[in-house]
Amino acid sequence: MMLALLLSALFIGTPAQAAPVTPLTPDYEGHCQNPRWAPDGKTLSFEVNYHDRKAVEQYVVVPYAGAPRSVRPVSRGASAITSGFSSSGSESVVHELAWAPSSIGRFVYSASGPDRDYELYIGGAGAITRSPGTDGGAAWSPDGNFIVFTSARTGQGDLYLLDTNKIEEAPRQITKAKTSAELYAAWSPDSTRIAYVGHSDDGDSLYLVDAASAQSKLLTNWGRTQTRPAFSPDGKSLAFYSNHRNADRFDLYVLPLGGSARLIDEDVVLNYAGPTWTPDGRHLIYVLDDDDRFDPVYAAPLAAPAKAKPLRTQTIGNGDLDVATGQDGKVYLAMTAQGAERATTRDFRRVYVMAMPSLP
Repeated sequence: MMLALLLSALFIGTPAQAAPVTPLTPDYEGHCQNPRWAPDGKTLSFEVNYHDRKAVEQYVVVPYAGAPRSVRPVSRGASAITSGFSSSGSESVVHELAWAPSSIGRFVYSASGPDRDYELYIGGAGAITRSPGTDGGAAWSPDGNFIVFTSARTGQGDLYLLDTNKIEEAPRQITKAKTSAELYAAWSPDSTRIAYVGHSDDGDSLYLVDAASAQSKLLTNWGRTQTRPAFSPDGKSLAFYSNHRNADRFDLYVLPLGGSARLIDEDVVLNYAGPTWTPDGRHLIYVLDDDDRFDPVYAAPLAAPAKAKPLRTQTIGNGDLDVATGQDGKVYLAMTAQGAERATTRDFRRVYVMAMPSLP
């Protein structure tokens, strides 16, 4: 099956601007998590985690232009505009949606089957991996040619590359460490390198692997945990979290490739998909782990000596977030929060969207 068979636009539209504290999602009886903008800024995905029944549901939505649509592994023709969507289904876990480039207009996600193994699916095209053991943590390369994912098919947890132009062929294994599992894969903007976490009994370290040669390079060896790397828009730096200075908290760092890591802020909330860069690469947006101030959202400029400043979101209990440029040229922040500052009900996290203020 060639990549051309996967091409079709899922949605057409532009998210309408909403008031800063207008929730995007309905009142689910579970926590919303992991909001992720499509690359063109039109569409947003998110998950709902139902702890009581041990289920995770995946949704996509054009913000404020219709109801969220459930993503489930269903058997439908790949050409149908609604392929990969369903309004009902058995209890399961459907999560970790990763968007393809805008020219493709698709996404890949992980879902559990009857045997509770996880397989990868492309929206509208069915399962693309079939093997014993869990497949997950997929990321689509910016050029659209590859999907990297973690697989337990060899018993350890290694990274594999799937060529989307030869999707019927077996994926290629690119890491083979015997004492670690490779997780949280993140592509460089030029689609040539992949940053990832090597998880072992001795701690979690950051690595960089060349996608063509499969040669890996150790980036951090600090002990404890360095996790969830995210490339800057220019591909020259990685942002990540580490608790090597204090096991009871995670701090935010930026590592210029070929340079030394720099501390950005202490005691932050781990973002589900890793640190969030603004589209121009000049700031990192993150949540400070501060119960007294209800976990405020901050913007940290990368140019010293400027200091981080809080963003006025008018929400509390903030969590996962993502940033993208919308069709109108404005930058939008999507985030989870337990409610508005003055709301009387503060229970499950919902997704909120707001236009970002201008940053210095």
